[in-house]
Amino acid sequence: MRVHADRLLERARRRWASLASARPDLAAAIDLQRRLVGRSLALGAALDEQQPPPLALAPAEAVSRLNAKRPVLADSAVELDPDRFESFVLAFCDDFARGGAAGPAARLRSALERREIDLGSLLAASLLRQQHAIRTKAHHVGVAPDLLWLVAELAVAPLAHRLQSRCLTGAAAGDIALRAALDAWDEGSCPACGSWPALSEVVDDARSLRCSFCGAAWRPPTRRCIYCTEDGTALLAAALTEAEQAVRRLELCRTCGGYLKSLTVAAPTPFELLPVEDLASSDLDAGAAERGYARPPMREVHAYNRDPCD
Repeated sequence: MRVHADRLLERARRRWASLASARPDLAAAIDLQRRLVGRSLALGAALDEQQPPPLALAPAEAVSRLNAKRPVLADSAVELDPDRFESFVLAFCDDFARGGAAGPAARLRSALERREIDLGSLLAASLLRQQHAIRTKAHHVGVAPDLLWLVAELAVAPLAHRLQSRCLTGAAAGDIALRAALDAWDEGSCPACGSWPALSEVVDDARSLRCSFCGAAWRPPTRRCIYCTEDGTALLAAALTEAEQAVRRLELCRTCGGYLKSLTVAAPTPFELLPVEDLASSDLDAGAAERGYARPPMREVHAYNRDPCD
């Protein structure tokens, strides 16, 4: 597993070098991402060397959830051992401190070390995409809400990827009913965790959405806006330059004002490198913003009767 991580990191380094040459303005973002991606790869390798992800979800239950338009991980109780993640969580705080967020990152690290935030509950809430609960907890303890959300997401995303592969995309390869349910998933949000996609990838003329959190890939059978389901003339495709129309473009919706980046690639991007491609295509995000388009906030998947971060 370490060899695989090393190969991915080398691939990322080549991509960063190319990107830094073409976009000197991204130097600081690339420097921060080098640390974050390297740490995420190390965390993933550590997870692979320990016990399998603590979730056993039968294919029949996954099919039932998909048919009910529920992400397969949404109602799953996963017992997380915070000791396996704590050093990585604190190190992510240090990465952000070195990346220009010294004050907020130091306060967050201190709050975590003083146990003002229960780490196991925080990671469980992130896995279940409970953004409101995490932001509320951040306000209660006086740390930056966006930073707390991001640090928790970085720490638990490698586990989320392994869970979705085990219970959904990987399992679908050997289960006809699960494959059919996944193929029928016509939502713009992820069938595994409920997050919005970071981008869409087109491989050999086949379009797949790629989850921004767990990396799952799915192909909605209906071509429409992933956010508001508009399927008419309000849908637009735009590229920053005419030469890029075939390989890098924006999917725009004039009804809701949402957008999605679309990249034509030779092969699906590995989960660990999706952030790299997201950064490399950040000029598309800027182009969408200039046109007045934005990503809507993430939808809450599940409502709790208590604050899962307590």
